[in-house]
Amino acid sequence: MSTHEESSSEYPRKIRDFQVLSTMKPSEWTEIELQSSHRQMSDLSPWLNEQGTHIHSQIIQEIQRRGV
Repeated sequence: MSTHEESSSEYPRKIRDFQVLSTMKPSEWTEIELQSSHRQMSDLSPWLNEQGTHIHSQIIQEIQRRGV
């Protein structure tokens, strides 16, 4: 065992492509995938269409459900 082990909150993390994630329920995403997607969609929110807004809402609900 090394003196430095990565915890679940450390980087780097492999984040699956959004096209892959969009085929899955947000409940199947990792915390880092939820946080990253939420940040990106928040930045793009003025330009999201109805579907994008719905997906972003699902991401927010999952983040809240997990208490992340």
